[in-house]
Amino acid sequence: MNKYSGETTFKVRISKIKYFSNYYSQTSIIAFFVVLLLCFIVFGGNALPWMWMLFAIIEVLCFFFFTYLFTKKWGILPAQSFRRKLFSLAFFLRLLWVVFAYFFFIYQTGQPFAFNAADSLVYHDAGNSILYHGFLNLDSALWGMGTSDRGFPFFLGLIYYVFGDYVIIPRIFNALIGAWSAILIYQIARRNFGEQAGRIAGILAMLLPNFIYYCGLHLKEPLMVFLLLAFMERADYLLRGNKITFFNLLLTGLLGASLFFFRTVLGLSAIFALFSALLLSKRMAVNWMNRIMISFWFLLVIWFFLSARIQGEINFLLQGQDQQEVNMQFRAAREHGNTLSSYGSTMVFVPFMFVAPFPTFVNIEIQKQQMLLSGAYFVRNIYAFFVILALVFLYRRKMLRQHILILAFTFSYLFILAKSSFAISERFHMPVVPFLLILAAFGITQINPRNKKYFLPYIALIIILIIGWNWFKLAGRGAV
Repeated sequence: MNKYSGETTFKVRISKIKYFSNYYSQTSIIAFFVVLLLCFIVFGGNALPWMWMLFAIIEVLCFFFFTYLFTKKWGILPAQSFRRKLFSLAFFLRLLWVVFAYFFFIYQTGQPFAFNAADSLVYHDAGNSILYHGFLNLDSALWGMGTSDRGFPFFLGLIYYVFGDYVIIPRIFNALIGAWSAILIYQIARRNFGEQAGRIAGILAMLLPNFIYYCGLHLKEPLMVFLLLAFMERADYLLRGNKITFFNLLLTGLLGASLFFFRTVLGLSAIFALFSALLLSKRMAVNWMNRIMISFWFLLVIWFFLSARIQGEINFLLQGQDQQEVNMQFRAAREHGNTLSSYGSTMVFVPFMFVAPFPTFVNIEIQKQQMLLSGAYFVRNIYAFFVILALVFLYRRKMLRQHILILAFTFSYLFILAKSSFAISERFHMPVVPFLLILAAFGITQINPRNKKYFLPYIALIIILIIGWNWFKLAGRGAV
């Protein structure tokens, strides 16, 4: 009796599982090949070279097919088994890319660094400089580097000290950190939107080409995103819990302060999100005394870490609009630049911040990374539909204040980014991507026949925007 009763319950649970359906998977893949073909027809001799086209095809096919497959099959697994599989496969995919990228970049560039590897080489040299000067002389070792660039060289220095300055070792750590990040995304999404949304978010993060790609580079993005997720997960735990412990309070404060050593905007957005949640959250479990304690402690930790150097960077950041105009003029005037870049402004970028950047499906010789990741950019354009759907649901159901931590960070970071000279730079979008995936996962769980009908018109709009974007890239360089 108990055996059959258990089986019945299990079958009912399976029938209610939400997953990324085959309809959206197949439609997205078909749309990708349609827009790729249209760009080939429209732009002719400027079409995407075959090698980058192959990368794009692998990125799109693998993401959409396996998202459908794993969200369906893993949705019924026990929680512990799901987490184990999620971490293991996420680590394997990233490790596989780390090894492949190491030799691929040597073949392409003559060294184990990506195309135009200016920052990567600086970080590598800075890590070696720490070895030479020692950890007690960081100012000498990192002379000339701003505070927001010192976190990753310090991380490299520690790895080089233990393992030697082998380029591939930090990237293996990136793979571990990236897999752990997928678990954190799962935990944040599960706590906010339920188990099914959590699993979908974790799988999206596991398969996302952008996350996998940066594990094979000498850049700070994997570690930076991990620290941000760790901070947000602990902050969310504090806000939703009934009990505050000194350890969790200290850990949250230290994680928040660490963000200033990677990107000043990140630290500001994280602080804004936390205090927005403290002030606006509806949860009664966090009473006013707890809010005051958290606020006081967090301000104390941040004040301790906010040196004059960081304050100077914040003041520079507040001049964003002027800097954006100067940078856009520079991009238009430089050699091989886009003469139409001068028309870029905050008002132009803001409407596209959830959807952009758009893929480069034409041959821009100096933008090999953008061409390599063109499929990943297309993936972003598609899952943005579910992000927008989630935001509409949250607004209509008056659920915004229940998720203010995630939403405040997402909107504040994107707004600051829209005012900067990096508004459509995929690399600078990386910190907000985990939270877009979480919202997209929630949006996927809310799909029904009434909102399903909007997907095809959205796809048509994206195809038009992609073709327009690629025309813009060529026209600004006099190629059409």
